[in-house]
Amino acid sequence: MIDDRPEVCKTGGIRAGLTSAEGVGYLGRRTMDKHPVERGIENVLKTYELLDRVRTRQALTIRDDQFEFTALLDAAAYARRRRIFMGVLDTGRFAVEELESLARQRVRILTSDEARPRPGELAIILRACRASRSFLAFLHEAALPGAGEEGPLSAQALEDLVVSGMDLHVSNRQRERGLGALAALARKARQRRSFVVHYHHGPLVPELERLGAAGAWIHFSDRSIPDEDAAGLACGIARAAAGGGSRAAVSIERPPQPEVLVRLWNAGAVLRFLTPPADPCSPLGAIERRAAKRKLPLRAAYLSDIFLP
Repeated sequence: MIDDRPEVCKTGGIRAGLTSAEGVGYLGRRTMDKHPVERGIENVLKTYELLDRVRTRQALTIRDDQFEFTALLDAAAYARRRRIFMGVLDTGRFAVEELESLARQRVRILTSDEARPRPGELAIILRACRASRSFLAFLHEAALPGAGEEGPLSAQALEDLVVSGMDLHVSNRQRERGLGALAALARKARQRRSFVVHYHHGPLVPELERLGAAGAWIHFSDRSIPDEDAAGLACGIARAAAGGGSRAAVSIERPPQPEVLVRLWNAGAVLRFLTPPADPCSPLGAIERRAAKRKLPLRAAYLSDIFLP
């Protein structure tokens, strides 16, 4: 018999829809326009697939443009009953009231200054997250606002949100960051148990030690550790972060140096291996097994602890 059902799921990248890494799932890829009946059938099948993922207890983070709001709300209610944590990546498609409804079902909301720049809307979503014991994660991609600087999101508004429990995620991939101002936010966030997370690209700098000591969670790759001096600084950052109540997370992308890994582990770093698994009987295999026991909290990464924005 010929199976003429529409194709339901294809794997795409982070921006394509739903991908799978470390328990984070992304479903679907946007397709070409179809006949309304075909679209209706496909939407039903995709909704069933979403519910199947929830039933298998796989943690899900779903883009808001992959499903209709009612399907996401039904899945969120089901996930809450089953005590499965679900996240929605906000691209600005839904009204703030719809995101508020999802947050009240204990959905973690992941948004950004591009999708949701208005502090009033963020405050509404944050209150709903706190009421349901969920979390609001905010990726700030523009330059951090300076004191007294006007704009959609002022420095005071950002501080108020962080102090109220919003998790702030910042990367230096596109622009330089004032790590001193970020450290001041991290100290205030630590008092209220919210997270400030920094994703660092390029050479390591001593200011990262002060940032870690202030309680910020710091991600960087072993590509930022080209020599012995950088290895010493990386260990200092990991040690400072552990002392500040957070962690440094190091992504291992190149053939690893066991002695450096041991030093990073002893300093308190979380090691995330992106390299092929080592021989279990080798010294490197022993390090990998030990590293697997030290994990980051969900809130210490925006989408996945192996993805650096």
